[in-house]
Amino acid sequence: MTNTDFCGSVFETQVDHVLVGHVMKKVVVADEFECQMNCIRNQTCKSFNVHPWADHNTKRVCELSNKTRQMKPGDLKKKKGSNYYGSLKGTCVDVSRDKEEKSNSGHCHPGYKGKLCQTQESAPRRESVTTTKRAPTTQPMKGWHSNQPAVSCKDIRDSGASRGDGEYWIDPEKGGNPLNVYCDMTTDGGGWLLISNVVMQNSTPPSQLPVKNSYRGISSDQMLLTKDAMSELRTHLSFTQLRFYCSKQQGRTFHVITATNSSGEAVVQYFSGQTDVPPASCGSFVRMKNDNSKLAGGCDKWYNGVWGASRDQDRLYHAAAYVPYGYHWLLYPGGRWECDDYYAGVSSGDFWKVFVR
Repeated sequence: MTNTDFCGSVFETQVDHVLVGHVMKKVVVADEFECQMNCIRNQTCKSFNVHPWADHNTKRVCELSNKTRQMKPGDLKKKKGSNYYGSLKGTCVDVSRDKEEKSNSGHCHPGYKGKLCQTQESAPRRESVTTTKRAPTTQPMKGWHSNQPAVSCKDIRDSGASRGDGEYWIDPEKGGNPLNVYCDMTTDGGGWLLISNVVMQNSTPPSQLPVKNSYRGISSDQMLLTKDAMSELRTHLSFTQLRFYCSKQQGRTFHVITATNSSGEAVVQYFSGQTDVPPASCGSFVRMKNDNSKLAGGCDKWYNGVWGASRDQDRLYHAAAYVPYGYHWLLYPGGRWECDDYYAGVSSGDFWKVFVR
C-alpha cells in the first residue's frame, strides 16, 4: 500500500498527562483543535500538550513537541487538567470494527471514504482515538490551510471562517506564497492582523530588536516592522486601522485603535510610510476598555501634539507615542523598553503589539 493509506492527522489522547522535555514551540490557542492544526502545519511536530491558561478561562496553552510518548515513554508525566496528544502512523482503514463481518475489504475510519480512505467526508463522525473536530472538505474554510489562504484576517472573519484567536494563512498578494500569521478575532469585532510583537521572556530585555525589513517577516513570533515593510504591506493589503497595545505587569496598559475618520487615516498613512508629516494625536484614536494609560488620557501633551518622534524606519516602535520626559511607547535595545512610562524596568510577560485591520 502507498502512503495515501495513512491518516496523517490521527492523534491519540492521554488525559491528565503531558510529555516533558521536548517542547519546541509554545502558543496560546482557543482550543485543542487549534493546537492540533498548529502541530499538523509544523513538519517537525509529533505530539502536543494542551494546558489550561490561568489568566484566561477561554484560552489554552499549546506546546508543540518533536517526540511522542512511544519514542520517550519515560517523559510522559501526570499533570491534572492538562492533556497529551500524540500522532499515530495508523492506516485510514479501520479493521477494529465489525471484525466478525466476512468481507475482503476493511472499513474506513469515521469521516473518511474512498478506495484508500483518502477522502474526508463532509460530516465526519466521532471516534475514540482521534480529536473530534475536523473542517468539512466540501467547502474549505478560508485561512485554515496553506492551500486555501485568505487575503487578510478581516477576510477570514467576514467569510465566517474564524475559529477564534490564533494562527491562520493569508496571501495578501494572491500570488500563491501564503504567510502563517496570528489573527485576533475577538477584540472590537476581530479581523486584526498582528504585525509587530515583542514579549519579554524575563526581566532582562534582549540586546537587539527583531526588526523585519519586509512584511513577509510577519509571523506569530517576535517581530517589528520597519517603515518600508509597512509601506509594502499596505500596497497589497488595504488596511484602514491600526491598534497599539502594550502592557506592563508592574505598570499600566496603553491600548488604542485609530479612529475611522480622516484623523485616524492620517495615522495609518504616517506609520505606513505614505507621508512623513506627523499626524495630530487628539481625535485620531479611540481608547479600549482596558486602557488606563496616561498617554491616551493626555493626547494634548504629546510631543508637538502629534504621533511619532521619529521620521525614520523605526517610527512604528521608537517613540510612536510620546510625552517628553513623561510617558512613552518606546522600544530601544540600549535599555529603554517603555510602555506609558519613562526609564522603567521590565518583567516577564510585558508586551508591545501592533495590529492592522
